Amino acid sequence: MKNRIIAATILALACTGASAQGLKQVATIQIPGVPINQFGTLYIDQPSGLGYLAEKDNKAVVVFDTTTNQFIKRIIGFGGLNDKGQLAGPNGLVIVNDGAELWVSDGDSSIRIVDLATGQIESTIATGGKERANAMAYDPIDRVVIVANSNEPTPFLSVISIEKDRKIIGKIPITDSAENIERSVFQPSSGMFWTAIPVSARDASNGLLAQTNAKTGQLVALHDLDGCHPHSLQLVSDTSIFLGCSNGHGPAPKPGGDLAVFDIASKKVVLKMEGLGGNGSSDLDAKRKRYVHATTNATLLVVDPAKRGLVEKLATSAGSRSIAVHHQSDRIYLATTAKDGPCGGCILVYANGD
Repeated sequence: MKNRIIAATILALACTGASAQGLKQVATIQIPGVPINQFGTLYIDQPSGLGYLAEKDNKAVVVFDTTTNQFIKRIIGFGGLNDKGQLAGPNGLVIVNDGAELWVSDGDSSIRIVDLATGQIESTIATGGKERANAMAYDPIDRVVIVANSNEPTPFLSVISIEKDRKIIGKIPITDSAENIERSVFQPSSGMFWTAIPVSARDASNGLLAQTNAKTGQLVALHDLDGCHPHSLQLVSDTSIFLGCSNGHGPAPKPGGDLAVFDIASKKVVLKMEGLGGNGSSDLDAKRKRYVHATTNATLLVVDPAKRGLVEKLATSAGSRSIAVHHQSDRIYLATTAKDGPCGGCILVYANGD
């Protein structure tokens, strides 16, 4: 009952819309080439201020500058589109080795290592699957990357060292996954990776959250997510993880999907924000300590994690689901599609007016 009351309050706040001093679009980054309709991760390297978008239409990673909000170039050499989406790439992105390398997951189950000094692919890591390698996260303490092979008959996670040998220190089959594996996040205080698994084979009405020891590459636990099929996640504090609960998974999909809060101490979902979440991606606005979430049902959400309340809800466009925040400028970058977006497949830039 308490959760329902909180959810109702949040939805009431949502109906007020954006305030006059809220987020406003301040720039558009036009991207030349074949119009973009299929993309993966949008990633911003905070030290350099450079942004990266994995996009399949041009078989490339787009590079843009958050200082000038201008397109810079493309890094080429990836798989591109395929009749089967599970073979397409590029998909996930992480920057490692103090900004020296960009790791890109591709459609043939590999990780391409880009030397950012030259902008060229310098090596490839085979993860051992046959279909796409997908979402990744980086642990700069233990110097390892986790990557999900979402579409294999038995989906699996790999934990890979970024040292010169690029050794796979752990390969973790997720036999309790009924569909695929989604995004991961690293928690520095615990040394754990947390990974969203949309549907549990044990109970299709629930999803799972995998907890992996980054140092050893071993699975610690799979935590049940009551009534949430997680598609995205974001660590917002040492005590909680925000989840985007998909509307397209499980036995009884519903329009809109939900946001949820996972309490790390109790290992349980402690709050649902009904009708706000769904498929998409998220990031943390570090300056304002707010959670931002882009959904495929054409909304951009801003949530105050401390109050667990909605701050803003903005209309975007269908398919605008890849998002990242540049912490220094406090600007939000949102990738759009050529088919449904406002600008032929561009990146929209939002700034806070308060």
